[in-house]
Amino acid sequence: MSVFITLPLHSFGDSADFFYMESPLENPLAGYRKQVKPSFKIGPLIWALIIQVALLLIAVFVVVVIPNIRKDPEFVAKKTIYLPQRELEHSVALSEFQQVASKPALMERLTTEALISSDMPALPALPTQDFNPFDNAMNPLNDAAALLGESGLMGSLQGLVSESSTVSFFGIKDQATRIVIAFDISQSVLTKAKKSGISIQQLQEEAVNLIQELNANTLFGLIQFSRSYDFFEDYLVAGTKANKEAGVIWLEKEFRTDGKSGRGWIRSTVNGIQSVMEASFAWQPDVIFLISDGDFQRTTPSGGSENVPWDELFRDVHKLQEQSEKDARIHFVGFQVKPQHKDQLQILVGKYGGQYREL
Repeated sequence: MSVFITLPLHSFGDSADFFYMESPLENPLAGYRKQVKPSFKIGPLIWALIIQVALLLIAVFVVVVIPNIRKDPEFVAKKTIYLPQRELEHSVALSEFQQVASKPALMERLTTEALISSDMPALPALPTQDFNPFDNAMNPLNDAAALLGESGLMGSLQGLVSESSTVSFFGIKDQATRIVIAFDISQSVLTKAKKSGISIQQLQEEAVNLIQELNANTLFGLIQFSRSYDFFEDYLVAGTKANKEAGVIWLEKEFRTDGKSGRGWIRSTVNGIQSVMEASFAWQPDVIFLISDGDFQRTTPSGGSENVPWDELFRDVHKLQEQSEKDARIHFVGFQVKPQHKDQLQILVGKYGGQYREL
């Protein structure tokens, strides 16, 4: 709704006769627009822009103009490192220790009058003869080795030097430096020997005679066997007087006459003559005297008994001969040997230069 108000013209002056006034009731916002007028201030905005520009310049100056330059670490070590202070401390400590420590006590040196015992046995008296370098027959040094051996001094050097001896055993003669005698003491052998007119005492006496014939430096060994075996010593001994006496005692006391193996005898997996030959060849003999009837038996894995195959025995002996420094001569002394065994034994002993003798 419009309201028109008529005022006198002189109230507004001469510039206008009248004007139109919009009523507040006709437009409510007109009065508010006239009362609230916007006011814009430029100063704070300009200052904010200036501050931001300054911060950007500072950041560019720090990051770009003056960059943080970092170098990679380098490991540098000097050739010599001196620790004068520690050396000085050590010198001071050493000096103080030397002042406090007492002088070491003097130790008397040990002295010896001789390297060996002075109670050595006296040498045997040698025959006094005038020295004649052109008379070798009268030279006392020819018998010196035998005299030393009989006195027992050579017993300590047994095995180092050997000397051959000429021996005879049931008519078989040979010369050797290392001799082994192997006796088959099974009941069949003792029975056949007795039927052949050879007693146990004769077997022992023949072995004793052979031992007595040995020189002092000839080595010998004794073995008795059935399925198991036993020996005088587990190595060859020199033919010294003491060893000869010990061998004779062993034949008298340890030699079995009942045809059975003793307790503690050695029994190999493959027993009988094959294990005896292996034990004999282990001593590297020159001569082996084998006394038997040629009927060699061995124990089977099931506990029974069987003849030793001749091809196996030949193969084993051949292998043992190849392992030795030189072939050993095998001499066989038999009692009532069966014809089939005799042929094989003659081939075996003849192959290696041995002799066959049947009593």
